[in-house]
Amino acid sequence: MSLLPETVLGFISYIIPTLNEAENLLATLGRVADQNGEKEIIVVDGGSSDNTIEIANRQGCIVLQSLPGRGVQMNCGAKAAIGDTLLFLHGDTLLPEHASEEVESILGKPNVIAGSFRLDFKNPSRLLRLYSKCSSINAAYFTYGDQGLFLKRKKFEDMEGFKAYPFLEDIEFQLRLRRAGRFIKSCHPVQTSARRFERNGIIKQQLLNLAIVAAYRIGFSPHQLKRFYSTF
Repeated sequence: MSLLPETVLGFISYIIPTLNEAENLLATLGRVADQNGEKEIIVVDGGSSDNTIEIANRQGCIVLQSLPGRGVQMNCGAKAAIGDTLLFLHGDTLLPEHASEEVESILGKPNVIAGSFRLDFKNPSRLLRLYSKCSSINAAYFTYGDQGLFLKRKKFEDMEGFKAYPFLEDIEFQLRLRRAGRFIKSCHPVQTSARRFERNGIIKQQLLNLAIVAAYRIGFSPHQLKRFYSTF
């Protein structure tokens, strides 16, 4: 007998991994709550020291706690979800209007097993607008976890979820998905925080992203790359 919750057809489970996201979470949850259709919002916290959990509870979310690490947290949320569709969303990211209809439309296309949105930023500079244009390229190395990954729960279970990596779990999972079937990127953007670009500088952050992806492609492990990334 399966210990997983019974799947509810036509129902989207929005799964949001968090760690100290109090500054952005309320807006993220509000945009999810505005989506049409039957849904649940699952916030999986990895040990926040701010009032992230309080905000999620106040907004009526299902709140879970797990070990830190987005892959671990998203797997935890998926295991508790009842929706037949899963949408993974970062805590500082706003869905577009009518995202739920877009998700169902894309997943209803022949041989499509997963999809995501393109990326936009809150208060973008000219360089960030250029970066946003690159995010419309439908390739694994131009598609990151902050772009809102969605797929059917059955496919997620068949793929055995995310690896418990400390870093790049989104890239690794996407590569497996793209080998298994069609992956479509919506023309509609999610809007995310530009804080890492503001902290490191836009050009420096983009070069860092490219270097990390290139290093992963030639065989460096996520653990090695996480240590390297943490120095910036």
